[in-house]
Amino acid sequence: MLLVRKLFFGFIKKSSHDYALMLLRVLRLPSLLWVIVINLYLTIELSPTKLLKYSAVIEKVLISILILSITSFFSNLLTELLQVYILKTNLKFPKTGIVFLTIKLVVFVLGVITVLSYLGIQVAYFITTLGIAGLAVSLALQGTLSNVFSGLNLIASRQIEVGDFVRLENGEEGYVEDITWMNTVIRRRDNNLVVVPNSRLVNSIVINYKKPTPSMNITVSIVIPYSSDLEKAEKLALEVAREVQKTVEDADQNFEPFVRYSAFTEFGITLNTTLRVLNPDSQFLIRHEFIKRLKKAYEREGIAFIQLLIPPFRSA
Repeated sequence: MLLVRKLFFGFIKKSSHDYALMLLRVLRLPSLLWVIVINLYLTIELSPTKLLKYSAVIEKVLISILILSITSFFSNLLTELLQVYILKTNLKFPKTGIVFLTIKLVVFVLGVITVLSYLGIQVAYFITTLGIAGLAVSLALQGTLSNVFSGLNLIASRQIEVGDFVRLENGEEGYVEDITWMNTVIRRRDNNLVVVPNSRLVNSIVINYKKPTPSMNITVSIVIPYSSDLEKAEKLALEVAREVQKTVEDADQNFEPFVRYSAFTEFGITLNTTLRVLNPDSQFLIRHEFIKRLKKAYEREGIAFIQLLIPPFRSA
């Protein structure tokens, strides 16, 4: 038996496939236990008659050990398969091993129930007690479990991932630093951290400015007096926007900016200029450069503007 095990592991080692290496790690300890149990079983079966009176008890013990070892094998196999899947899909998974521990615990409980059933012990009361205990724990940890399952939902859906720039329903915005089992950590622009319970995040409206792409449109609005030449004001704004779009770092050079008049106000007509940036952080530099250059261009041409309107930025 040991020779067969050695040949089998030698064959697996020659393969560089991830699943073969994973199977090697999972089988190493249980396979040794299986060899020992099988050898002991064969020894008892072929033993002299003086051991026969103990053979039934020993056989039950060996089979119970075998069932538990198989249970251990499957619990490790499931967690290893999950880890390989996470690595292959590049899934952002929390570092803590609570999910792997839960999987192992569930499989182990099933194995214990199988052993008790094999030994002729009534498991109905055990299962009932286990169910009542599980219900009591779930009620006591209702808030915690809500956050845990919400965290799993966030991770599985991939709608929000580490590194995304998001704005919450309450106006808080920043980069997602981490998604744990309990909370999502967001780093604001002032470098402070906002810790949001996962259950609240799942049930709120969140704008993700990196989905489907990190590029986004920004709009700068000004009010042009009614006495101004609107055609000239529009032409100059478009020229400045094109210049900024082509020369400023992190501006989308392939984007064609556009200018639109949108409303009559008490002081004049609102002119909106739309540009595109490659990532949310660049919006401030692009807006900064556009305002400076537009002011110079309007002053040079004698065009006045009354006030600057900066609406909340929106992705395109």
